[in-house]
Amino acid sequence: MIKIKNLDDLLTNDLQGKTVYLRADLNLPTINGKVTDTTRIKSILPTIKELKKNKCKIVILSHFGRPKGSFNKKMSLKHIIPKVEKVTKSKIYFSKDHIGKNFENLLKKIPNGSIVVMENTRFHKGEERNFKYFAKDLAKNCDFFVNDAFSVAHRSHASVTGLTDYVPSYSGRSLEKEVITIGKFLSSKNKRKIAIIGGSKISTKINLINNLLKNVNVIVIGGAMANTFLLAQGRKIGKSLNEKSMVKIAKKIISNAAKNKCKIILPVDAVVASNLRKDAEFSEYSIENIPNDVLILDIGKKSIAIIDKEIAKTKEVLWCGPLGLFEQSPFHIGTASVAKTLSKMTKNGKIISVAGGGDTVAAISQSKYINDFTYISTAGGAFLEMIAGQKLPGIEVLRK
Repeated sequence: MIKIKNLDDLLTNDLQGKTVYLRADLNLPTINGKVTDTTRIKSILPTIKELKKNKCKIVILSHFGRPKGSFNKKMSLKHIIPKVEKVTKSKIYFSKDHIGKNFENLLKKIPNGSIVVMENTRFHKGEERNFKYFAKDLAKNCDFFVNDAFSVAHRSHASVTGLTDYVPSYSGRSLEKEVITIGKFLSSKNKRKIAIIGGSKISTKINLINNLLKNVNVIVIGGAMANTFLLAQGRKIGKSLNEKSMVKIAKKIISNAAKNKCKIILPVDAVVASNLRKDAEFSEYSIENIPNDVLILDIGKKSIAIIDKEIAKTKEVLWCGPLGLFEQSPFHIGTASVAKTLSKMTKNGKIISVAGGGDTVAAISQSKYINDFTYISTAGGAFLEMIAGQKLPGIEVLRK
């Protein structure tokens, strides 16, 4: 298990009147400029509450979008201030400057316990390139640094790793919980663990799957990714999405699974359609009988039953990636059915369920079971990389 410096370590210091920089992820989903989900703001509330209680001044650092090192009005964090105020139930001061007299004067005049949101860190070229001068400039008005944005822990950016060279640094409650939860799953000696891996590409999850082969007993593979594995087994998949260049890799994964005594479960039936139009007719076929002119868009009833049976025998479940084209009815049924099973088993105290990465959270949210899982990670790449056993720069700099 990874041991990192946390908020408990920070709180051994007298924080009254001190300035604490808090790295958050306020890269919130928006439609026409309106915030559609506040999960990422809610995730930092426990850390903010403890910091405010200790009467320090909180300066939130975050990125928004990919402005490529220059100002972009549409990507300004100023737009989301009202939503941050509503969720935190606090007055939020906004600073367009990261350094300089205007920013210093703002810090001097605000009372202890106040919250300042700095402008988008990615407006500066020094952020993503992790230039030392930029990190050093950021640190000038900072007494302590807290990273509570696990979603960027795989980035070696100035506001993630660079600052830690100049000020005492710690993890926030949300980041710490992510690290502990994932670490516990990977290090658990439980012999009844299952991983459900979906999505479209093997190429983005090779390391993840190879690491899980050594840590779980069963891996369920769904989504378009499963089509490549089916090709590797000599199955016909019609005109379904696949990665022909990854067939050899799929064969190797199947071979490695056998060596590690890890059972690989692939779909035995599928829901198909001739095209992706919403009015397209759909049918269910056995994998042995997939027509040449169709697209595999979801797992079928027999596959769902097999997955449910495996879940019933397990104690811990990791889910990463949808099992079908969940955005479009009726191809959401496979994903929704598995979410329902995991929800029921978790609520009954029979399993520990951890989910995250890519479209997983969106898929579970759509099925209305998102609050029933033991833990849901809002991180994408960082979650996948940690599951794959890779070292995350933002975590490494916080090690005890």
